[in-house]
Amino acid sequence: MKRTGLQMTKTGFSFRGPDAGVHALKSWITPDDDLFLVTHMGFVEIDPVHWYLDIDGMVGNPLRLRLSDLQAMPQREYMSFHECAGSPLAPTVAKRRVGNVVWKGVPLSTVLEKAEIHTDASYIWTAGLEWGEYADINEPYQKDLPIDKALSNEVLLALEVNGRPLTPERGGPVRLVVPGWYGTNSVKWVGSLRAENRRATGAYTTRFYNDPAPSGMTPVWSVAPESVIVSPSPDHPLEAGVPTKIWGWAWGDRLITGVEISLDGGNLWQTATLGPRRDKSWQRFELPWIPTSGTHSLLCRCIDELGQGQPQSDARNAVHSVQIQVSDGGIRNDQTAT
Repeated sequence: MKRTGLQMTKTGFSFRGPDAGVHALKSWITPDDDLFLVTHMGFVEIDPVHWYLDIDGMVGNPLRLRLSDLQAMPQREYMSFHECAGSPLAPTVAKRRVGNVVWKGVPLSTVLEKAEIHTDASYIWTAGLEWGEYADINEPYQKDLPIDKALSNEVLLALEVNGRPLTPERGGPVRLVVPGWYGTNSVKWVGSLRAENRRATGAYTTRFYNDPAPSGMTPVWSVAPESVIVSPSPDHPLEAGVPTKIWGWAWGDRLITGVEISLDGGNLWQTATLGPRRDKSWQRFELPWIPTSGTHSLLCRCIDELGQGQPQSDARNAVHSVQIQVSDGGIRNDQTAT
């Protein structure tokens, strides 16, 4: 049953991102204009006065929380990269929709503890309030979290991003945020939580967002190691002999421990310097470079603390490459003359 105080402001699948793609991501904290927006069924606008969150299922104390209830609870900030898993209809195509933001909200564990989750509950089902059709499916957007993840202290019922209240486009007034996991799990316009002892049965957990594995289909949950070159970009003019640096971002659910860069399309690799991580933020890497004239195929790849790396191709976290043209300019000639 549709709630009052809700309206769809745009229907159907929607994507918005910076025209320059990953080359626009020059800031440690991604500003709103450069942070991607993706929705399956459309955008919802919710009157904050009418918003509420129901928590039920395998609980001892079913709850209905209003926005004012959440605002009165202790909140925390958490920095994290935020990445779209890409299209569930083409899961091996790397989309590289990512940013790094600071969320603020109430830890999900606080609410679940108030609801007195049964000890034999093993999943938390989360449903959004949007409605409509996606890929011939017309049903609520529902995801699930294993109970251990749901109770971890970084998972939030977020009220703010980058110091500002969540807008309707960003899933406000309240959305789930699951740092370290692909954005499909961070349900926007959240309206209900349900404790259960099995996985959710809807299309968004059964038909979509599952990957083949040797042991069978696995959920698209934890973000695999990934890295991108931000600079130089293909339209960045470079001259031979002029020192520059190749730099970008690396991220994953687990700490990234190494990044390598290739200047020749993947034949030889050099180790880049790698910066630290805060919470689950992305990490900056860089490598000094004195380019020679001609066309260069720059690649980057990373590895995490578990030894997991990036596939060369055919994966959502495939190795990123950038084609760079270096001119044989006057600066190089001057250097030759001296």
